[in-house]
Amino acid sequence: MRYQTCITLRNLLTFTKLHGVQQNGKNRLLPSIVRKYSKTSNLNLPQSATLLQNDARGTVVLLGTVHFSKQSVEDVTQIVKGLDPNGIMIELCRQRVSLLELDDKKFLEDAKNFDAKKIRQAVKGQNFVSGMLHAMLLKTYADIAKELGVAPGGEFRRAYHEMKNIPGCKLFLGDRPIQITIARAFQSLSVIELGQVLYHLTNAKPKPIDKQQLEKYKDRDFVHAQFEEITRDVPAFKKIFHVFVDERDKCLAYSLQECVRTVEKPRVLAVVGMGHVDGIIKYYGKMKQEDIVPLLLVPPTPLHRIILRTGLRFSFYFLIFSLLYRLIFG
Repeated sequence: MRYQTCITLRNLLTFTKLHGVQQNGKNRLLPSIVRKYSKTSNLNLPQSATLLQNDARGTVVLLGTVHFSKQSVEDVTQIVKGLDPNGIMIELCRQRVSLLELDDKKFLEDAKNFDAKKIRQAVKGQNFVSGMLHAMLLKTYADIAKELGVAPGGEFRRAYHEMKNIPGCKLFLGDRPIQITIARAFQSLSVIELGQVLYHLTNAKPKPIDKQQLEKYKDRDFVHAQFEEITRDVPAFKKIFHVFVDERDKCLAYSLQECVRTVEKPRVLAVVGMGHVDGIIKYYGKMKQEDIVPLLLVPPTPLHRIILRTGLRFSFYFLIFSLLYRLIFG
């Protein structure tokens, strides 16, 4: 269950309760702009893509991906050939932009030797709780890459390289900084909920995952079942999903709006995790700057958590002192 939980939490956290953009070959609950123009498009879009806008103001294609799927990488190229975009937005932030220059072979080699030292370097500068979650997610990412033989973020790298081959095409980073997301998620939890989440992540037994199982995450019913199972085991995950998914849906929708606004005669491709597709469709064209600013702030740490953290710190110091005292004085 830990793999399902951590895959969902990654960039997590792209698999959530979906409303069915495409299910059984039919469109459901799409905005009128998508229904109106989808039939008039000559674009040869893969099943995982949605024509979000196609009018006099521009064309916007939204591609939902599974982050370790080779098919998702090929879907990017297929859309680029038909759309010839002059703007590409990807689900990354500046803190993760190095993923675009990632050497797949080197990452897979590093994943085989992902030790404590590399984890400490990756979470340097973060507080204990945020660092612990980030370390767990990184370790899970490395484990999945090692099992599947596929480096993460291949669809984003493909979009980046396709962009460089198109004269005048611009790349946009659409996501909120990952550290803000992690901090907001854990600030939303009570001490008891925090303990439940950390206990679940550290004690759940991992299951092996294969490429066939990974492709199931393109199935909305399967994703919904995974979401229900996780939140049934640990209800606190509902709060985490809200921060990791719904809040980021709003940020991504706003970023996509800004991308379309700043590109002349826009032909825009947005590449995001499958779990963000429905949220972006829901919020696209409706987000304002004043809606996004609060989502970029980390709420102040509650007093009870400051007291608990201080108490744990002094308890640790006391234990060290007691150990040294016994060693010196017997």
